[in-house]
Amino acid sequence: MEKMTAGIRNLLWAQVASQMGDAAFTVLLFWAVLERSDSPWVLGAAAALNYLPILLFGLPGGLAADRLPRRGLMVAADAVRAILCLAVPLLAAAHLDSPWILAAVGFGVFTASAFFNPARDAMIPFLARGGDLVRANARIQVSIPLGWLLGPGACLLFLAWFPTQALFSGVGALFLVSVGFLLLLPAEAAVPRGAGRLGAEVFGGLSVAWRDGRLRILLLLTAADNLLIMGPAIVGTPLFAKSVLGGSGRTYALLEASLALGAVVGIPLAEWLNRRFGQGKVLLWGIAADGLTYLPLLWVSSTWAASLTVLLHGVSIPLITVTRTAMVQRIAPAEHLGRIFALSGMTVIGLTALSSGLTGVLSSAVPVNVLFGAVAVLAALCAPVAALSRPFREA
Repeated sequence: MEKMTAGIRNLLWAQVASQMGDAAFTVLLFWAVLERSDSPWVLGAAAALNYLPILLFGLPGGLAADRLPRRGLMVAADAVRAILCLAVPLLAAAHLDSPWILAAVGFGVFTASAFFNPARDAMIPFLARGGDLVRANARIQVSIPLGWLLGPGACLLFLAWFPTQALFSGVGALFLVSVGFLLLLPAEAAVPRGAGRLGAEVFGGLSVAWRDGRLRILLLLTAADNLLIMGPAIVGTPLFAKSVLGGSGRTYALLEASLALGAVVGIPLAEWLNRRFGQGKVLLWGIAADGLTYLPLLWVSSTWAASLTVLLHGVSIPLITVTRTAMVQRIAPAEHLGRIFALSGMTVIGLTALSSGLTGVLSSAVPVNVLFGAVAVLAALCAPVAALSRPFREA
C-alpha cells in the first residue's frame, strides 16, 4: 500500500478536528434553534441562512484558493470559525442567543468554509506529491464521516450534562486543534495573479467547466441531487427525530452518528469501486443509492430502524464525494482547480440553502416522513437521466 505523505497525514488530522467541529456545530445550532422555536419554518430559514454564504462567496473563495497561499487561507478560515464558536457561550450569558443571532453566527462559520473548502481540495494534489489521487482523496474524505461520527457522538454524551450553548466552546477548541495541524503543512507558493479583470478571474472556472461536457454534467447532476436531498438530510433529520420518533437532541445526534458510521464503511467501498470501474459509472451508482436508501424513512417509526436506514444511506455518500473530487482533480486544468472546486461546493453546500428553506416550508404542510419518501425517488431518478450522456458515463 502506498505510504501516506506527511502533508496528507497532517491535513487528515486537521480535517478530523475541523469536521468534528463542523458536525458538532451543526447539531448544536439546529437543536438550539428548535429549543427556542418549535417551528419547522424557522429551522428551515435558519439552515438556509447558514448555507447561503457558499452561494454568495463560493466563487471568490475559489479564486482566493487559486491566487493566495492555500495553507494560510485554511489557517485563517479555521481561526475565524474558532472565534465565532467561542463567542456563543458569551452571547448566551448575555441573553443574545435568539434563533436569528445563532443563525448569524452560522452564517459567519459557513462564510469561512467558502474559503477553506476549495483551498483544501485544490491543495491535495500538491500534498500527494505525484501519488495516487483517488487514495489521497479517500484518506482525506475519511475525515468527514469520522468528524460526523465523533462530533455528534460527543454531543450525544455531553448534552446529558451540559446546556447546548456551553458546548459551543468545545467546538471552538476543535477548530483551534485544526489550526495547529494546518500550520505543519508545507507551504505552497501562490499562483501569480493573472492580468485579466477581477470579474473575468472569478468566473473563469465557470467558463472552463461549462466548455467541458463532463464537468458540465457533473455540476448539473450534483446540483439536482443536492437540491432534492440536502434539505431533508439537514432540516428533515431533526424534525424526524422529534416528530416521528418522539426523541430529543440525543436522538438527533444518534441519527447523525449513524450516518457518519455508514460513510466510514463506504470509504473503502468507494476506493475499491474506483479502481475497478469508470468514475462516471461509480458516481451514477452513488447518486441512485443516495436517493433510494432514504426511502424506508417513509414507513419506519422506531429509533433503531431509522438509525439503520440512515447508516445505509451513509454508505452511499463516499461513492459520490470521493469519486467527484478525484474526477475534478483529474479533468480540470490545474490553474482553475480552486474555482472549479468552489463551483462544486456551491452546488453541494450552496444549494443546501435553497433546499433547506424549501424543506422547512414543505414540512409545515407535509409530514416529514412523506417528504423523505418523495425525495428518495426523485433523487434516484437523477442517475438514469445523467447516464444518457455517454462522455460522462465513460469518464
